[in-house]
Amino acid sequence: MTALVRLSVFVAAVAAFAWGGLLPAAAEAAERVTYYEHVAPILQEHCVSCHQPAGQNIGSLVAPMSLQTYEEARPWARSIARKVKAKEMPPWFADAPKGVFTNERGLSNKEISAILTWVDSGAPAGDKAVAPPRPVVSANAESGGYSLGKPDLIVKMPRYFVNDDAQDVQGTFHVKLTDDLLPRDVTVRAWEFRAGTYLARQDTVHHMCGGVLDPGDVPSDELEGKGAGNLALGCIAGGAEPQQLPDGFGRDLKKGSTIIFNMHYYKQAGAGTGYWNEAEIGFYLVKEPVRYKVRTKAIGTFGFDIPPQKINHRVGAAETLEKDTYVLAYWPHAHLRATAARYVATYPDGRKEVLLNVPRYDQSWQVTYKLREPKLLPKGTRIDVDMMFDNSADRGAKRQFNPNLPIQFGARTQDEMMLGFLSYAEVEQKATTQQQ
Repeated sequence: MTALVRLSVFVAAVAAFAWGGLLPAAAEAAERVTYYEHVAPILQEHCVSCHQPAGQNIGSLVAPMSLQTYEEARPWARSIARKVKAKEMPPWFADAPKGVFTNERGLSNKEISAILTWVDSGAPAGDKAVAPPRPVVSANAESGGYSLGKPDLIVKMPRYFVNDDAQDVQGTFHVKLTDDLLPRDVTVRAWEFRAGTYLARQDTVHHMCGGVLDPGDVPSDELEGKGAGNLALGCIAGGAEPQQLPDGFGRDLKKGSTIIFNMHYYKQAGAGTGYWNEAEIGFYLVKEPVRYKVRTKAIGTFGFDIPPQKINHRVGAAETLEKDTYVLAYWPHAHLRATAARYVATYPDGRKEVLLNVPRYDQSWQVTYKLREPKLLPKGTRIDVDMMFDNSADRGAKRQFNPNLPIQFGARTQDEMMLGFLSYAEVEQKATTQQQ
């Protein structure tokens, strides 16, 4: 036997060993990635807060299916794999700063690999005995569907019928807090929106905003007509978490105030598509006095014009803080043409810091970026908010808008907005002195 022949035989033997031994071992390892042991913990941590049965979702029905059990997840295995491989799920659109937001989402490479291996090996169930405990659903019948438990105060808007012909409808409703509802001034520590519509695959409450008018205040028709006024409670899309303030922070709610519901319904017109809607807001009261009073404002502009067929059109606005200010959350808001949003602080000494960078803004997801710890910005800090817009034919085809029109600020989805909301609390001089 020649040396070349002997080498060929050796290579063939090694190959046979690999195919007959190593690869089955690898396949066996793949089979060991099971739903109950490996995949269920990932879905519970990152997915089921939105992927719940109809009526149990936070805010309203946001996900097309529940993923709480193996029987529910198994039929969607390949779809889950596609979404996590493309990093489209779980939804998170900011790339900076990292690790500072309580609701930051995202899977590690190891978690993505586990899901892909599980699907490629046939999505086996595995041993149910090693499954993690079933999570407590975010909402339950005892609390009226609220994830934080039964509220101390529930305010409902008047029932409203979204008719068959409706497609893109904004509705603003006012509910005065009578003495029966609120007999005294209070401070709230948390509030939760319930969009009031839970139709599987048909939920059409695009987003819901809430606000408070103090007694004697008059609504600003100009601002409310543009959907930006009096939004002290912020806005959510379906699936958004409730607003919980840190210890020591609270928001005033005075007797005789008026609660504002700004509802945005966005659906396909057609016979039988109409439905009744009755959204509500649940408030949770503080038990002890708070040190800081929280407010909400928007750094934005109504005076912009996006030219037809324009790509990468920037619109910016800025505000300089008049007091030391704690920032609790950011919420950039725009519509179909918006592609990115960015908040930057310029400190009194000239130093700059990115507060929030959202390179993939998606109007379908009204994400509020909530800080783990309130961030103190000193008096004199300038906050710049910039948003980028794409009015091109390509984006128009994908997002279903007309790119041949100049676009201004407006309430309709086909119009645009440029609003960089902040949840904040100013530090009064007395509080500053106490801290020193």
